[in-house]
Amino acid sequence: MVAQVHVPIELLAHIVNYLGGDNATLRNLCLSSRAFHAVSYPLLFSARDFRALGCGYLAPFLPCVHEIRISWKPDMHRNGDAGVLARSLGPHLSAETTPRLQKLVIRGIGADGMAYLNTLVDAFKGFTSLTALHLNETGHRNMRDVQVLISALPRLQHLSLNALTWISPEHNKCPDGESEFLERPALKSLRVSPVYPSCMVPLLVWLGRTPSARTLETLEVPPSARIGPDAVPHFGPSVRHLSVPIRGLRPSALAKYTCLESLELYVGVDDFMMRQCARLPDLLAALPRPGALRALTLYLPFETAFSLPGSLDVFERVDDVLFGHRIQYDGSSGVPAPAAPSSGAAGENDELQGPFDALDEVKVVFQHTRALEERDRAEADWCQRLHMRKAGELGKMSVRFEWDASMMHAFVRGPGGLGRGMCL
Repeated sequence: MVAQVHVPIELLAHIVNYLGGDNATLRNLCLSSRAFHAVSYPLLFSARDFRALGCGYLAPFLPCVHEIRISWKPDMHRNGDAGVLARSLGPHLSAETTPRLQKLVIRGIGADGMAYLNTLVDAFKGFTSLTALHLNETGHRNMRDVQVLISALPRLQHLSLNALTWISPEHNKCPDGESEFLERPALKSLRVSPVYPSCMVPLLVWLGRTPSARTLETLEVPPSARIGPDAVPHFGPSVRHLSVPIRGLRPSALAKYTCLESLELYVGVDDFMMRQCARLPDLLAALPRPGALRALTLYLPFETAFSLPGSLDVFERVDDVLFGHRIQYDGSSGVPAPAAPSSGAAGENDELQGPFDALDEVKVVFQHTRALEERDRAEADWCQRLHMRKAGELGKMSVRFEWDASMMHAFVRGPGGLGRGMCL
């Protein structure tokens, strides 16, 4: 007789929660057993469009809603953004209706609609678990409207900003003596992907004067954003994870990042073509506290890296900056030679202490736009390890491949091999 195993309902709920928005799988689980139905059915309603708040048949499931999406649809073209929001969102937005609301996603709403949302600040203040706000391609009257909305969420910890724009530059400057909107937010993570730097830079200056400058732990600037150098200097002392393109980034911008544990650097096609990637070793050498760094990830465009002659030579310098104190090579034979002993030490088993000794892994990720053969992957792995021999011999290097359909490049693959002009 097969013994029956009774899994606690709390454990089932924790496991099923990882399915997130996979509604097809959640529907199948609902039909498998009463226990799975109990934990899966509420997740089907965890993310809802704001228009669903007024649907009577969904009322019993609104306490299960974790995410409300406010996005532009054709009905707003006929009736206006503010009119649709006033009819379908305003009367139903309350902490009693959706007590578990954690995330608010706003996309494509114009200035009138965003101005209406600012009239709901009293309702937003009642949400005790609302910690995430995403603003994507939204229009505003001025920067003050953005500040009002962000400051209205007392427990906001995660903020994502993409392609914000506003009509008037009236409130773009934050005078030193002005204290309005400086008490909040206290962010833990910030993702900035701007298309309009003229709007985003003043917003970053303001966020740098709020408690976020002391509480921010994660700062992400995707490689498509040309504002990386402008976003980095406003934060630093509390940031543990930084993800930023190297385009225009200067070593001095990293001077305040004393707690950095994870660093992701994106090297773009134009960085290789303009030889800007030569600054990569200087950026790493400029880290104020390299001993805190645990993980380093370098994203490279595959086609460009193996099309331009000598593109990967810079990684020999990167290897020296990271692990040059650990391994040295005989100039004639290329065989590892003992490193020079440090002064004053002397045990035979003593290891040299270097600034990056705490670094556990250097990950090189090649982003490609076409299907790669196994031979291409093997040659790229071998080539990268040839340029970073010390990291490979210390067992601290890994090479990955990642599909990136958005990456643009100007080089085509040559016949038989990685690409034209490959130079090892």
